[in-house]
Amino acid sequence: MKTKIIGAGSIGNHLAQACRRMGWEVSVIDNDPAALKRMRENIYPDRYGAWDEGIQLFESNQQPRGGFDVIFIGTPPETHLSIAIDVLKNEAPRVLQIEKPVCAPTLAGVPEFLEEVKRHPDTKIIIGFDHVLGNNTIETENLLKKQELGSLITIDAETRSHWSGIFKAHPWLSGPHDSYLGFWERGGGASGEHSHALNLWQHFAHVLGAGRVAEVSAEFDFVTEKGTNYDRLCFLTLTTKSGLVGRVVQDVVSIPKSKTAVVRFEKGRVEWHCDVTKTLDQVHVVGLGGDKDIHLDLPKNRPDEFFQEIKHIKDLIDGVARIEDSPIRLERGLDTMFVLAAAYRSFKEKKSMMVSYDY
Repeated sequence: MKTKIIGAGSIGNHLAQACRRMGWEVSVIDNDPAALKRMRENIYPDRYGAWDEGIQLFESNQQPRGGFDVIFIGTPPETHLSIAIDVLKNEAPRVLQIEKPVCAPTLAGVPEFLEEVKRHPDTKIIIGFDHVLGNNTIETENLLKKQELGSLITIDAETRSHWSGIFKAHPWLSGPHDSYLGFWERGGGASGEHSHALNLWQHFAHVLGAGRVAEVSAEFDFVTEKGTNYDRLCFLTLTTKSGLVGRVVQDVVSIPKSKTAVVRFEKGRVEWHCDVTKTLDQVHVVGLGGDKDIHLDLPKNRPDEFFQEIKHIKDLIDGVARIEDSPIRLERGLDTMFVLAAAYRSFKEKKSMMVSYDY
């Protein structure tokens, strides 16, 4: 398998290591020679013990074209769709992975991208919302299907995490003003960078048969300093077409972090927990009596999260999994962005907003 990763930042390193772990060939592309040097000399060896000489590095103007089975786009969100259009037109790999979020919440470039997608039905397109592929999500799904807790009441999902961890992984950035992170219109801030929570809420709503989000009401707390304009707090109230009402909270200020999803029923709840520690996720079922409660500890590490995604890609290529069933297929990633776009309209107009899915 031949893979190309566009972007030598933190995500590019994670994806490169996961692909090499699978035994695939890897080429990494970046338009900044310093980023390629940093990957080779600092990020990759610091994380994984040594540089992997099997990884080939290329500046963008010298990159190889064609013959790649999988291409990953790990650049800033506002660049994703223009790069994806170029990849589809000129290379059309078997699988195209676009890192989350798919694009900025302005939805700039979406119509042009979708027109190009129609011309390449043989390319499977997925989005890097890898939390929905984790063992904690799989176990939660299994428990939801078996639960005997009565009728569904609501879902809450949170990614509340100070983004100091992001800057620790990107020491060449001195703060949010140095990248897209400090600009909501470019896909940064809590709403974009921590959109895992919204995507996970939508995923569990689908698992439970509640369908797509139909309406959103939003509140944001914005920061404008050093030229930035980003939301540090994002609060969403969601209603699905079937009438399920729930809540999503995303922030970049909470210490310690809390990454949770709670599905509440008449007689108890099912809890999804991510990063309880650096090496542990958890799933709990809590009932009224407590005698049948379930508590699962699920060991993991950061590289495993990306390897789960690579295994899923292999299953898509091998025909073990169907793209129509993939929880990270393009449609699901775009759904998250359409809800965020409606959320910003809701905040601006100070009223609930219906969600329009224009594809």
